[in-house]
Amino acid sequence: MKKSVPVQIIDSIKEGDARAIEALFAQYPEQVDFVTPFGGQSWVGYAAQIGKLDSIKALIKAGVDPTKGDTREGRLPISSAAHFGHYDVVEFFINIGTDLDVTKSVGNPLFGAIVGRSPEIVELLLRAGIDSTVRYDSPSMDNMDAVAFALMRGETECAKIIALWNSRGDKVAANSAMEKAEEIAIKNTMTSK
Repeated sequence: MKKSVPVQIIDSIKEGDARAIEALFAQYPEQVDFVTPFGGQSWVGYAAQIGKLDSIKALIKAGVDPTKGDTREGRLPISSAAHFGHYDVVEFFINIGTDLDVTKSVGNPLFGAIVGRSPEIVELLLRAGIDSTVRYDSPSMDNMDAVAFALMRGETECAKIIALWNSRGDKVAANSAMEKAEEIAIKNTMTSK
């Protein structure tokens, strides 16, 4: 039994087979805009989630938009890569000029890196210029910034890195920010129960 086109693409992405990807998209150009069953992501979003950089490059070459967010929350591929700890993929997206979108907490790559427990990606995103001071207010977050979010998630190392970055290396200011963020994290933890 012959595999469906989406399954062939999935296999090619997993294998990092750039030639197969290019051939499949040349034969089936409608796949460029296909929404995967993996969280409503584009093919690039799926490849970013599983950390397949060669596949991402081939998909982009085939015409898949690397800036197209998923259909559920609008999360961009760079956020998926950060969430799943794929440093090289996040770095690639930064190098091609991907927007570091912080309009929603769910799509914020920095929050993704925190969830993914990756201080290295946190540092990479900070050096790339992500807004690490943005605060979110929603039904599930009250005055939540990246430092408070990291503390709420138990990611103290990430919180320290961000607080020190935000204070431009001033350790006293960073410690003060950590204390304030701890209060916000505790408040958010109490209200989410």
